[in-house]
Amino acid sequence: MTIPNNFQISKNWWIQFPYSLRLITKIRFYASFGAGGVIYLTSLIFNNIGLSATDIGLGFTISAIIGTLTRFLTGNYLNKTGEIQFPLITSSILSIAASIFLIFTRDTFLYMIGQSFVGAAAGIYWPAAEFGVPFFCHRIETRKAYALVRSSEALGIFLGVFLGGLMNNYVFPKSIFVNDIFCMFIIIFLISKNYSYIKSKLENFQKKILNPIEQKQSKWNKNSLIIILSILLITTSLALIQVTLPLDLVKGGVYRNSLSKEITSLIISIQLILLLFLQWPIGSWVSKKGRLFGLKFSLINFSFASFLLFISSYLTIPAFYLISFALILISLATASFLPTSTDVVFRIAPLNKKGFALALLSQCFAMGYFVGPFISGLILDFLGYASTIWLSISSCCLILYIIIFRKIF
Repeated sequence: MTIPNNFQISKNWWIQFPYSLRLITKIRFYASFGAGGVIYLTSLIFNNIGLSATDIGLGFTISAIIGTLTRFLTGNYLNKTGEIQFPLITSSILSIAASIFLIFTRDTFLYMIGQSFVGAAAGIYWPAAEFGVPFFCHRIETRKAYALVRSSEALGIFLGVFLGGLMNNYVFPKSIFVNDIFCMFIIIFLISKNYSYIKSKLENFQKKILNPIEQKQSKWNKNSLIIILSILLITTSLALIQVTLPLDLVKGGVYRNSLSKEITSLIISIQLILLLFLQWPIGSWVSKKGRLFGLKFSLINFSFASFLLFISSYLTIPAFYLISFALILISLATASFLPTSTDVVFRIAPLNKKGFALALLSQCFAMGYFVGPFISGLILDFLGYASTIWLSISSCCLILYIIIFRKIF
């Protein structure tokens, strides 16, 4: 009797949310399920093929550059039309093309082309996916709605990495790209099936939600620059965790022994499991605090986590425990940042710039890939370890935390 009761409780919890919010949550789950393995395991796959850390980092940088143009084009499109269907379908098609290229990649040239398509797809997807949530969460507080979609993304990313790692090792070395193609077709099906419904709900909800959201606001919030800098730093930290940390663990630290790709994949999976279980409770907890609490909480956790990664490079056996604790802090930081950042940016933007603001937020993620992975790849190739990277991130997060804490507490 326990299983049916638990199932009914879960079902009742799920159906409390509006259908439109559940729909966008499903779309974002499949997007994350497909992209999870691509984001976290691509660097390991192409490291095994023989690409250098610099080449791998450069691929992510090119992806970010291509994504810059598509982000702001999408943001402008959202401002003018308020529709998310076409951008989401377009991004899915581009993601399918990217995965096809990366499946057949054997050299740097095709790898760069594949990453270019990845950037274009991400640049179109993120502003549209973020834009839809506030307009689909009728009667649900926006931060709670973002906590829900981010929880679904945490589940999707975990499954993408976990199952992708298993399939890569035991089925096909590039199974993550096959999985991405499958998930993109599901997204296209969901949007096509609900195309008219999404259009009508967006039009209706926009009329309702724009009324309470600072209609008189015509200029950016005075603290916008500090907030954007904080988001940019955190997204750079996330980029380094996704791209550089796996390479750092595989290559080893100053005294820390290198880890096998299997153990590295396991460590990444554990961190994603933590994020999966922490995203909803932490997101809900943060939604009850001040609007900037999530950013500050994220900065301080990233600062301590990066410092632990820095120390771990100079240790041997205790390094594993430091890395494990750092991953817990990273999960806490990510769980508090993801729902908070979108809500804050949506709120501080002028009424007629909401789409542009979410494109800017998405661009912050891209900016993290502009510099972070490429420079860290150069450092890894030159020094052989990434301790200086983690120390720099730790210091910057701490400094910005102090600035936010003192000036806009």
